[in-house]
Amino acid sequence: MALPLVHVAAFSAIAGVVSHLTYFIHGEHMLTAYKLVIAALFYPPTAVALLTVLARLPLSHVVQLTSISYGAYMAALFTSILAYRAFFHPLRHFPGPKLARLSQFYHFFRIRAKVDNYRHLDRLHAQYGEYVRVGPNLLSISDPDMIEIIFHPQSNFNKAEWYDIANPLLNLVQLRDRAEHDRRRRHGWDLAFTTKALRSYDSRVIKYADQFVAQMQSRAGRAVNVTDWLEWYAFDVMGDLAFGRSFKALERGKSHIYIDTMHQTSALPLGCLGTLPWVIQTMAALVPPRLNPFMTLVRYSVECIEERKQRKPVEPDIMTPILAAGPFYEDPKADALLLVGDARLIIIAGSDTSASALIHSFYELGRDVNVVRKIREELEQHGIRNDDSLSITQLQYLDYLNGFINETLRMHPTNPGGLFRLTPPGGVKIGGHYLPGGVKLVNPHYTVLRSPKAFVAPNEFIPERWTTRPELILNKKAFCPFSQGRFACIGRNLALNELRVVISKSVLGFDISFAPGETGRALLEDSKDIFTMSLAKLELRFTKRPQE
Repeated sequence: MALPLVHVAAFSAIAGVVSHLTYFIHGEHMLTAYKLVIAALFYPPTAVALLTVLARLPLSHVVQLTSISYGAYMAALFTSILAYRAFFHPLRHFPGPKLARLSQFYHFFRIRAKVDNYRHLDRLHAQYGEYVRVGPNLLSISDPDMIEIIFHPQSNFNKAEWYDIANPLLNLVQLRDRAEHDRRRRHGWDLAFTTKALRSYDSRVIKYADQFVAQMQSRAGRAVNVTDWLEWYAFDVMGDLAFGRSFKALERGKSHIYIDTMHQTSALPLGCLGTLPWVIQTMAALVPPRLNPFMTLVRYSVECIEERKQRKPVEPDIMTPILAAGPFYEDPKADALLLVGDARLIIIAGSDTSASALIHSFYELGRDVNVVRKIREELEQHGIRNDDSLSITQLQYLDYLNGFINETLRMHPTNPGGLFRLTPPGGVKIGGHYLPGGVKLVNPHYTVLRSPKAFVAPNEFIPERWTTRPELILNKKAFCPFSQGRFACIGRNLALNELRVVISKSVLGFDISFAPGETGRALLEDSKDIFTMSLAKLELRFTKRPQE
């Protein structure tokens, strides 16, 4: 005897609530999300087909039965989810937009037009305070005092599931297991960034800086879109240092397909869906590889690695110690994927962040002639008057130059939206409330580094706060542009060397100013937050200085 439809609906509804309370509410499900999506899409037609064929039930009855069962299950499941998020979730006491507590899609719809995640977070903190619930299980913290607690080397706050976003194509930064991450750093990576290794990279850092300067000389007096040129510089350097294979963008004066594809594939996934990593994983799993533009980057990385394995470079590069260290995993497939992931990391992370810092540095140079003058005077006081007298080692000790770079990184962080972390398994007290393990946190660097609790006159660009006016820094530990602790950026010193060299060579050779009609507003307001930054156009004018 067939069950009454009301009983079917009741049993299905109970199953929906139970599945939420026993499964969905526990642990992480990002890597299996695509399976759940497939199941949700194909359950109704599959159930109809099986019941019609195997049970020999009338089609109309089967459709009715399946619809009621499926509808009741889904309605109960989502009702349970929404009720829990609104009234019982550990983050329920924190302020924030009401819709944000119900669905992370609220955040997506608020930023999808301008792709301005960090600015949206900044507005929320201005409205709600230092602790804001910006998602069902996501707390944004702009309190600078929390930076050291969360990112300290001995901290128990681990990386959130966001870092599995490209799984199984992971890299050093995306390894969430601490022991595995530390072992990978020792497996070649640390040797690639020793002082000795960095010195061996100096000639290439300078070589491409000279190419940039030469291109500016040929365009002296005209408006130049430095966003493109400085990005090309950063990618040329990292292409050479990664594989001994430059993109030759500076030399040709045009972009490379790898650079273009990177921008095309990052805006929607990382810019708009960064807080919905399961959606990105699901899209990647369901879209055929030949239709996925991301695979263009993967194929290029594979080509570079295979070509690099076949030769020994004249000068050591970053891959030299990594390849020399041998396999990291016993499984050849897993090891090959990790190597491809690391190749992408070297190029993209090393280029994107350096380019962002350089472009914003030149924005500040073009905005204030006094800053250019002070950097130039400091260089000349140390006997650095032209390219021939420039030493990367010497540049490391120039106070004002490095203060200028620090202030640029403070005002214009390369990862303005912050990094995702999880509360430790044993729970923690944050903002006056106890939070259990597994709650996601983010510290938006843009907002943290403009906090009046950390810096006096936080919205003013004052390089002297890092040199002669230390009283303008209230909490120096809040400043960690390359992160800190065991997960800190391993390429920090290389990036700083690139900044010092390009800035120094440029101020020695040119007077730098905004091009006619340029205000810098487009750079500040139209650039997109794609975890790092995809920067809008900035037009400057380089005027040659007489050489002594």
